[in-house]
Amino acid sequence: MLVHQTLRRALLTAPRHLSTNAKMPPPLGERSSSSSLGSIGLIGGLFMSGYFMGTYIGVLPSYEALKQQLGLAEPTSAAYDGKVRVRMPRRRVQGLFDIGINGKPSGTIVFGLYDKVQPKTVANFVALCTGDRAVNGTALTYRNSRFHRIIPNFMIQGGDFTNGNGTGGLSIYGDRFADEDLSVPHAGAGTLSMANAGPNTNGSQFFICTAPTPWLDGKHTVFGRVLEGMDLVEKIEALGTRGGQPKAEVRILNCGLVEAAAEATDETVATTPTVPEDVAMTERLEDLREIEAQLRANKATIDESMYTSMLHDITAEKLRVKKVLKELKQRK
Repeated sequence: MLVHQTLRRALLTAPRHLSTNAKMPPPLGERSSSSSLGSIGLIGGLFMSGYFMGTYIGVLPSYEALKQQLGLAEPTSAAYDGKVRVRMPRRRVQGLFDIGINGKPSGTIVFGLYDKVQPKTVANFVALCTGDRAVNGTALTYRNSRFHRIIPNFMIQGGDFTNGNGTGGLSIYGDRFADEDLSVPHAGAGTLSMANAGPNTNGSQFFICTAPTPWLDGKHTVFGRVLEGMDLVEKIEALGTRGGQPKAEVRILNCGLVEAAAEATDETVATTPTVPEDVAMTERLEDLREIEAQLRANKATIDESMYTSMLHDITAEKLRVKKVLKELKQRK
């Protein structure tokens, strides 16, 4: 995979401050002087993780998504304006994870799985929960696997039971299998979706969203939703870092499923920024400087046209933020 192509899909930012809904940052594309950026060790962290080399299976937004989150481009869609209401699939199978944090049992997460809409994906997930299959002596199971990538205000990722670091995993169909219905949206926190390394590269890795992630729609197969244990998901999320390295060992101690039917429900996600404008803009400027520094440090490995475009956009946004800060100071 070319660096230029991978870079366009690998850049991600997340707000530093939380809204009144504790785990919901301002939605992608919101262009407001009261919103905050919050860097996650953006470029450096992704290089160290192997994203730009195409070795990592993960959740990789586009450069256009980054530009919208930065406020460098106008939103391409008004579909996600802070409130999302989506009619989700009706019939579900329920799966569960018993979670341990640093070896201590910490609770259970129950998922509703969209078996009618995503039959192959759900069948794979169910088999890995029950753990009754093996390939060449390797047990296909999530049991005792870890959440290897945790990013606050974004998602928690697990399912790599072979390598434990985001580079491995197996499916019941062999190594990788094709995407299914990509029209099912990532409807806010609690969404269960497949991690991949590009189209039709699903294996065993999955992620649970802890914030709105509309830029992932059409790129990852959404196959379920957290029904119980979202408080535990948020506890796990709090153990994450900007670069994704967990601050504690989070493992799936046990897993299984129970057949169940559930009525369709509407999901609503709402956000209300509460950060003082001057604080938000000051932190935004700091974050832009951090991203610029990381960009310059990795110049030699980035496509020249992409580097020039990103640097131009970041410089323009810094000038805009400085102007806002100057105006705010004059008002006092």
